[in-house]
Amino acid sequence: MRFKVVRDDIFPFVQYANSYTSPKNLNTVLQNILIEAESDTVTLRSTNMQIGFSGSLKAAVEEIGSATVSGKKLMDILKELPEGAVVDFYHDGSKLNIKSGKSSFRLSTISPEMFPTMSEITPEYFIKVKSDTLQTLLKRTAFCISNDSSKIEYTGAHFSVYGHRLEISAADFQRIATSKAGFEEEFSDEFTINIPKKTIMELMKILDITEFVDVETDKKQVLFKVGDIVIYSKLIEKYIKSITKLFEVEYPIKAKINTKSFVEVVRRVSAITSEITHGVVLSFNNGNLSVNSLETEYGQGHETMDDIIYNGEDMDIIFNARHMLEIVSNIHSEYFSLEMQGRRSPAVILPEDESYKYLVVPISIDKF
Repeated sequence: MRFKVVRDDIFPFVQYANSYTSPKNLNTVLQNILIEAESDTVTLRSTNMQIGFSGSLKAAVEEIGSATVSGKKLMDILKELPEGAVVDFYHDGSKLNIKSGKSSFRLSTISPEMFPTMSEITPEYFIKVKSDTLQTLLKRTAFCISNDSSKIEYTGAHFSVYGHRLEISAADFQRIATSKAGFEEEFSDEFTINIPKKTIMELMKILDITEFVDVETDKKQVLFKVGDIVIYSKLIEKYIKSITKLFEVEYPIKAKINTKSFVEVVRRVSAITSEITHGVVLSFNNGNLSVNSLETEYGQGHETMDDIIYNGEDMDIIFNARHMLEIVSNIHSEYFSLEMQGRRSPAVILPEDESYKYLVVPISIDKF
């Protein structure tokens, strides 16, 4: 195998591919990237057996062939080469020789026959989505995906397709996020799949490289085609039952709050919150909102907000400041509504744009 390519063309593909390797796996080939050269195209592949990557780019191929090489070492080499440099790759059957200018490297390889492949997908369902639409939906929801593997169904984003809509929902044990987008064309089939967090995070890195994304699934795996890149992923077989049902409950206590002011106030007040609870108290009194940090060994913070509309009895409710900031920082409307049932019950956060919304569970402390 031999080919030449500009460093700037191949380096992003190597970076992406390396994210899908399994660096600590005892099976060394899973730490490697498979490089295949044929015709005028070089394809890079990698997998950790749960998620896989394939990316193709144009190159001056002089000799077809394939080899697998350490993803990290290849990335480290290319990272240090100057921008615009032409890189010559030559596999002599044992080593991958890399030359550029006065620099040369020899990397050990493993036979391509040892490299595993993801199972083939025979798509039962297919949708085409605008990349910027999908990116928006994921930015509004992905931060709520849980990292707690003891509840596997919470460690993914639920993609639900029905009628003219794609709805993405995610939840940890304190929050629920949901966002939906409409399409001119009605989807013939309705389905829900639960996509692992790792897959979602890798997908979000590449959505800006093309206008549309093709999504194919057989309900066991999912495939995303993004330009010259394909992501394969196994799916989470469990689902959160009725993940958005709590949004259908009545929340009679309502506050309309300025988004920018709220974020600024909570950031300031939370500077001295507990590292365990990150608790801030929202005190609604006489139509005003006071934001107070729970008192800690460091002291206490307090600030009052006037730019609110509140209908309800005076009430104190405690939230995790980090959770609130992650949610409200993703709201781009001037105001949002905080709707509540009481100080110990979940509350919903509704932007002026009705296509997305959040639920957050308050902190329960007896003295309040």
